[in-house]
Amino acid sequence: MRASIRLLVRALLTWAIEAAALFLMLGVVPCLELAGWSAAALAILAIGLLNALVRPAILLLAANLGVVPFLLVALPLNVVVVLAAGWLVPGFILDESILTAFLVAVGLAVINAILSAMLSVNDDDSFYRNVVRRLARRPEVPGGPDTPGLVIVQIDGLPEAVLRRAVARGKMPTLASWLRSGSHRLVGWECDLPCMTTSAQAAILHGDNRDIPAFFWFEKRDRRVMSSASPHDLGRVQRRLAGGGGLLRDDGVSVTNLFSGGAERPIMTVGTLIDEHGALGATPRDFLAYLLNPYNLYRGLAGMVGEALLELWQAVRQWARDVRPRGHRFGVFALQRGAANVVLRDATTWAVVGAMDAGRRVIYCDYLGYDEVAHFAGPETRDALDTPIGIDRQLRQIAYAAREAPRPYHFVVLSDHGQSTAYLFEREYGKTLGELVGDLLRSDRTVQMSSRSGESTRHLRSLIRQVTDRPGRAAGGARSRVRLSEGATIAEARGERAHHAAGAEADVVVTSSGNLAHIYFATRPDRLTFEQIVAAYPELMPALVGHPGLEHVIVHSETRGPLVIGKRGRRELDSGRVEGDADPLADFSPNTPEFLRRLAHFSNAGDIVVNGAVDRETGAVMGFDSLVGAHGGVGGLQVRPFVIYPSDWTDEDPELVGSLAVHRLLRRFIGRTAPRDDDPADVAERAAANPATPSAAADGVAARRSPE
Repeated sequence: MRASIRLLVRALLTWAIEAAALFLMLGVVPCLELAGWSAAALAILAIGLLNALVRPAILLLAANLGVVPFLLVALPLNVVVVLAAGWLVPGFILDESILTAFLVAVGLAVINAILSAMLSVNDDDSFYRNVVRRLARRPEVPGGPDTPGLVIVQIDGLPEAVLRRAVARGKMPTLASWLRSGSHRLVGWECDLPCMTTSAQAAILHGDNRDIPAFFWFEKRDRRVMSSASPHDLGRVQRRLAGGGGLLRDDGVSVTNLFSGGAERPIMTVGTLIDEHGALGATPRDFLAYLLNPYNLYRGLAGMVGEALLELWQAVRQWARDVRPRGHRFGVFALQRGAANVVLRDATTWAVVGAMDAGRRVIYCDYLGYDEVAHFAGPETRDALDTPIGIDRQLRQIAYAAREAPRPYHFVVLSDHGQSTAYLFEREYGKTLGELVGDLLRSDRTVQMSSRSGESTRHLRSLIRQVTDRPGRAAGGARSRVRLSEGATIAEARGERAHHAAGAEADVVVTSSGNLAHIYFATRPDRLTFEQIVAAYPELMPALVGHPGLEHVIVHSETRGPLVIGKRGRRELDSGRVEGDADPLADFSPNTPEFLRRLAHFSNAGDIVVNGAVDRETGAVMGFDSLVGAHGGVGGLQVRPFVIYPSDWTDEDPELVGSLAVHRLLRRFIGRTAPRDDDPADVAERAAANPATPSAAADGVAARRSPE
């Protein structure tokens, strides 16, 4: 009864708000005419009834037609509803029919959002939320309605120190209230290498991140550059991970992640967008909850434009103040930021709420906005520090919606890695790392450099590309070549297909993730040893080691295994023996040698692995991408993410070293504590207890320090 009264009050209040909004648009929208307040009220009543009675039926029917037909119906439906209301209501006149109807639909969405926020009208009480709630309900909740579920929210790339600063400054009141009340605890954890989403999510969700050495990497056997932005490439990794024990395998949902975690229902998950036969894995029901509300999409589009304008203003402000380091922020990034910070963020929230309405046991989602802004603005800038405000509002909305869910829910909030401020190698030294390698080789060799210019909106780009691509379509945007000194060339790839094509032809491939880079001698099927590299290219190693923009290099010795070579000494990673005046890893975490040892033993690590220079005082690093927020290698805040978890989980804060330790912490409290033969986490723990090979021992680094 109370719910019905609340819904009625909400409907009447919304009606009044929208009637006033429509009347306000008279002076703004051209060719709109209203014959008084009564026409405005009747027009809003007609639009509301059409949206409430007709829209859900149309979308449910369209959901059976496939993704493309569904989107073709859903996207213009608001305009069609406004046009229909104009035909039904006397005195509601739309002269320039389609354009005027579009402007009215957008205006209603924006003004509705503003006035609802001012009046504290929560979307969770809306008619459309109740429709979504009813559609999502299942006859039975697995495990029973008294069994708690778990919602895990990942804030992509947010360092622990930046989070604490945001909470202290009042930018994240929802999280602050959880911590202040004592219901949750905040702990930092140390990210293993490479510290990036592809590697960290594979470990957290599947308990296995072996052979993911960077954002881009090269597979010598297939002569293929693998990209973390490619759904085809991540699909290959996903199928390799699928054989183990995923964190979400028990009635789970994965939302806007790279990997599914074994979830029964992946939504906007890049690794499952394309199956092994090339078919699209997305379904219309992935977007149904978000699009059922007639205001969500148009409100999102308007918010996207607003976010893009904010980005342009902030870019100009950075330029005027001569902020350093400063990346290139003008151009398409403004729209990418709007997509990540508004449309994708809101769609993620609605998908999570829909999964809770269905009583799903485990839900894992990823919010990308901070990572995207920090890459271009810098991780500790004012611009980046303001982005968690919107994410905190999503947490509040999710927590509010949990009150109506068919089972109680616990909440965990975590980050997969941090970010460090990065000076750009190319800007500091006048050439990219790939160009430097091309110069040092002094031969007529082709060198391909694959580096990032942004990553967070790969979810939207991947989905749009896969929906619109035609099978058999020819690869476009091949590549351009730049002539270097001494006859060497560098192939600069544009687009994933071009990366793959250039990698198949290049003599040397250089890939990067922030201040971590891999150098592959692509024509050699096996990894070159240190001795072979020195014999074939005597000037290469001394020049790389001595370069002021490089911290250290890692190579494999025929007799001593993987070596870290710094400017004043060497360290054998297998034995720990140090030669020279200083241990090149002395200034880093005690866990860094083990992380690097594990990375060096990956089958697809580079013949030479390079880490950019690290400023010991500020934690800033030298990045090989075009991004002033970097993550991938060692140094600074990039290796210090966080976990916020329910206080009653442990008596003492766990020591979490490596992303596998985070997987085990979450798995423990999901309720699957019994070891399984096929669970990579348990395999790694057994391998650590009996390290038959160096790589097996390295895979156990996080398991040995697990809180279990």
